[in-house]
Order: sequence, then structure tokens, then C-alpha cells
Amino acid sequence: RRTVSYEPRTGKELWSVGYGDGFSNVPRPVAAHGLVYICTGFYQPELVAVKLDGTVAWRHGRAVPLTPSPLVVGDEIYMVSDNWIATCLDARTGKEHWRQRLGSNFAASPLYADGRIYFLSEEGETTVLAPGSQFRHLGVNRLEGTFLASPAVSGGAIYLRSENHLY
Repeated sequence: RRTVSYEPRTGKELWSVGYGDGFSNVPRPVAAHGLVYICTGFYQPELVAVKLDGTVAWRHGRAVPLTPSPLVVGDEIYMVSDNWIATCLDARTGKEHWRQRLGSNFAASPLYADGRIYFLSEEGETTVLAPGSQFRHLGVNRLEGTFLASPAVSGGAIYLRSENHLY
């Protein structure tokens, strides 16, 4: 199981990183601080931080998502596992700042907007947190329905899509 980086103009392989028995990489890789952050998928999920030359900077193996993509805000990387646990790590070193149970299942990726981080559960509960290395819970909002899609932002509004409605 590997993630491969290609030169966009030529298709030449630049580097590849292997990892255990993971498969089905659903979360999209994200990049910041000269690193690409990759969730390795099912079986043995890890968050792997890869330098742009293809060397692994660090790995984190606790409460890594199978579906939601990680989110980088400032010097921190945030993720929420499919089964309730949000984690904040130092984006450069992988040092864990905090880990907190949010109490729902997650498929949607977290969203950063207007200075807040939003975690939308499958059950329609949005947990709002302040970014930073300390856990700061700002509130919870609830909507009816099942939510699998990640929130979107446009024109100063956040759009949430359930199985039957667009909010």
C-alpha cells in the first residue's frame, strides 16, 4: 500500500511512501508546513506526515479517521475519527495537544470558517471548537437527518447537506 507523488507536467514519479496493510484511502491528503499529511486507510489507520522529498517526518496512529479528511489551521492539524474522537496535533512534529470524545459518528470532514472549527456528525450534530493547542468547546448545534457530506462555505454561509435537505 503506497501513496505516490508525480511531477504534474511529465508524470514522472517523484517519490512514494509505503505503509502497512492499509487500503482505501478515503480522506484527501492535505499539505502545509512543507509536509503532506496522508491518512493510510482501513486495517491499520495512521496519519503520516511526509516531507516534500518523500521522507517520513512523523506518524500518528491513534484515533485516525477512515473517512473524514484532516484539517490544518495555523500550526495545528485536526482530525476526527469515524467513531467519535477529535484530535489536535502539532502539524510540524505530530505531538498530540489534545484528544476528545465528541459523542457521534463522523463521515464529513471538519471545516474551518470565521475563526471556528466545525465537526458535523452523521446524526446532524455540529460541534464547534476554537482552534488552538488547548481544547475549547464553543457550542453544539443540531439538525434533523443523516449527514455524510462535508460542509461547504460560500458567500458567508455554511451549507450542510443531509440525505433529504440542504441547509
